[in-house]
Amino acid sequence: MKTLAHKIIIYDDVCPMCKAYTEGFVQLGWLPFENRIGFSQVPQNILDKIDSNRARHEIPLYDTETGETLYGKEALFYILGEQMPLLKPLFRFRPFRAIVFGLYQIITYNRRIIAGSPKPTNGFDCAPDFNVFYRWLYIGLALFISIWILADNISKMLCFAHAPILFALCIAALLRGVFYKDFQTRTSYFGHLATIFLIAALLCNLFGINLITMTVVPLFSVHIWTKRLTLL
Repeated sequence: MKTLAHKIIIYDDVCPMCKAYTEGFVQLGWLPFENRIGFSQVPQNILDKIDSNRARHEIPLYDTETGETLYGKEALFYILGEQMPLLKPLFRFRPFRAIVFGLYQIITYNRRIIAGSPKPTNGFDCAPDFNVFYRWLYIGLALFISIWILADNISKMLCFAHAPILFALCIAALLRGVFYKDFQTRTSYFGHLATIFLIAALLCNLFGINLITMTVVPLFSVHIWTKRLTLL
């Protein structure tokens, strides 16, 4: 294992997912603490040396010695490949690269939706562009996974006395999104809603279908929903 002392990774510091995995690189000793910089804190002299528009969609890894910048999956492949050289052939394998590229695109274009992140209060805002294809692809995948997780428990969920109320809340939440006149806002709303459904499905699957989860999880979901409405 070696520390990449000449590499600086610049991440979306209002995105919990970005914070987590870049912090992991530091904790593992792959990058020095000072070489992990959030976009709201990045010095202007470094920002001037990278493609800031591309960096909003693909996390940049800047080399202080050569001035070269790797973006997105290439940045991640470089870091992982330097620490685990045996993986380098896999990173050159085209089918694997295609799968990683697709997953990366889905996540990067929807990371603010997935994490429910607000805009930064200062510095450079690296929010990705609104991409209709990847937004609706994410919504479709999130709903599919949610239904797949809960499919075997639908009948059990309907046995609870307050099930009709929960069903009515779901319908009301869906109808709420229809009243947004702006297409982008409406689509982002359904993205947040799909994320909430996925979180609720995962929690129910983790703790099982019982009176406690069928009460606490919906309340928690409504709490998240009301907070995310303020982000639209």
